Amino acid sequence: MEYFENKISELRQIIAGHLKPLLSDRVIIADAPYYSNIGDLLIWQGAEDFLHENDFKLLGSYGAGYFPFPDLNKDVTIILMGGGNFGDLWRPLQDNRLEIIKRYPDNRIVMLPQSICYQENELIEKDADLMASHSDLHLFARDQASYDMLSVNFNRNHIYLAPDMAFCINPSLLECHRNREAGKTLFLLRSDKELPQDAPMALQEADVTSDWPTSEYFELMIRNLKRVRRILRDLRRYGIRLRIVDRAIRIFGKRFILDSLTRKGSEFMEPFSRVVTTRLHTMILSVLLHKPVEYIDNTYGKLSAFADTWLHDLPEVKAYGRDKAPSTKIC
Repeated sequence: MEYFENKISELRQIIAGHLKPLLSDRVIIADAPYYSNIGDLLIWQGAEDFLHENDFKLLGSYGAGYFPFPDLNKDVTIILMGGGNFGDLWRPLQDNRLEIIKRYPDNRIVMLPQSICYQENELIEKDADLMASHSDLHLFARDQASYDMLSVNFNRNHIYLAPDMAFCINPSLLECHRNREAGKTLFLLRSDKELPQDAPMALQEADVTSDWPTSEYFELMIRNLKRVRRILRDLRRYGIRLRIVDRAIRIFGKRFILDSLTRKGSEFMEPFSRVVTTRLHTMILSVLLHKPVEYIDNTYGKLSAFADTWLHDLPEVKAYGRDKAPSTKIC
């Protein structure tokens, strides 16, 4: 539909306008999501497609926690993934990000658009002080509430506001999944700690109630990959680096995680004419697939914050049970 396409084009232009001037010709992704959250994988897909479309040379995409801390020339820009894990809610991912920032003081580092959530003020100060020690660190927020939080607490770094990178997914990957609705309603119900206690567990109108699809086979592969990671970490303590194994892990991540789950998420959404979701990226993927979507906020208002910032003028996106989105919460 034309209004969906106009909105997608508008958001892509905003991303390009901010991001392109910051990146050098050669870039590296240091913390790609090697796990089963399809939303974060859509971010990764959008980031890689953006780099390819704009002729940046991607030297490699390393998984979060799998980065071997190689020697990098100063002209290489390090990209940190966007998402909803900046803060203390998903602390291991934040700690990994901070370690990369600390160990590469001479490389430009760009963090893609994030939602920000801290529950402990002491950690805000600690993280802000560490990040402030890096003079060429560029932080993107993906909603106004997160931008305001960064502006107050992380203003010693470079701060920007831009939409989620999933909007940069190559349209050719999505076209085959559009206009294949079967008149069904999906209730995408998240099953992690971001689900509010007062969220409904079922909707009468839903034909399907489910979180993002996954499989025991995939989870087994991820567990085995983590075992390999532990072995590699032990070897590095003794100065042993197995570059061929690092390369094999990157190939595995691209083929069996990124390509496989990005496609699975789009296929999962195909038959639904109406979507109600507690996950931000189900809302974003609905827009990308031209589907009407209603959202129910997570624990800290991430969905309404994004919708209020970027999608408030799109009539097919609204808060569940309301004609107008509720006021944004601040974590």
